[in-house]
Amino acid sequence: MIEIKKTIKKYENFYDTFKYAYVGLPKGFMGIKKPYFGQLYKFKKEFKNYNEYKEKFPLVLFIHGSKGLNKGTIYRKWIVEQGFIFISPNSLKIKNRPTYSTPDKLSSYEKVHKLRQAEIVYNLKNILEFNFVDKNNMFLMGNSEGGLAAAFYKGNEFKGRIVTAYSCENSYYSKDFKIGAKKKDPFLNIIGTHDEFFSEKSEPNKDHEVQGHCTKALKKYKNAKVVILAQTKHDITENIYVKDDITNFLRLWSKA
Repeated sequence: MIEIKKTIKKYENFYDTFKYAYVGLPKGFMGIKKPYFGQLYKFKKEFKNYNEYKEKFPLVLFIHGSKGLNKGTIYRKWIVEQGFIFISPNSLKIKNRPTYSTPDKLSSYEKVHKLRQAEIVYNLKNILEFNFVDKNNMFLMGNSEGGLAAAFYKGNEFKGRIVTAYSCENSYYSKDFKIGAKKKDPFLNIIGTHDEFFSEKSEPNKDHEVQGHCTKALKKYKNAKVVILAQTKHDITENIYVKDDITNFLRLWSKA
């Protein structure tokens, strides 16, 4: 936790990851007739009495990939349709944020991974102050770069995790990866056989022996499910099965 605090203090505008976070609110939240999509600072202006609102909603904290929310807007729509609140920290708002360009040095990737862990801790602390979040029904989800962050996070605040377009193994991308969830925690991994960055035959992994999915890492996790999508690339939202896999997982475990 000391390292996390150091990382947060290193960047003077770390708060902007939360201030400009992407949000999705389901129909019925504070009486709205249709889902709301926007950013957190706008939400606070438009829903001025949000701190007094007591009805509890399940939440998905979504950690986006290296390109920002991008296709995360698709996940946001699916998740909000199920009655969940969606919040995604805006990592790209951080000034002087470390970046990489694949292929790159391992140290470049590791700097980013360290930052993304700090984002989870920082944003979760702020989210827990919302009265309308069901603290017993929070899920952590991440895609690609954000998938590693969601899988690696060691806290126990989340009921379950969803990791998309990431393979949960060491490679060109990381050297000390381990699943941070408890063995009993529900865990869903979805990845394509033709993922350009993390599949077995991907170009960046040509000098590394990888399986291209989270099966090995999750062997002892009795509530884990790994979905490997044939003929599917890094953008798994193009596969027709993905929406049902994600929404069924959330529905199942939010009621458990």
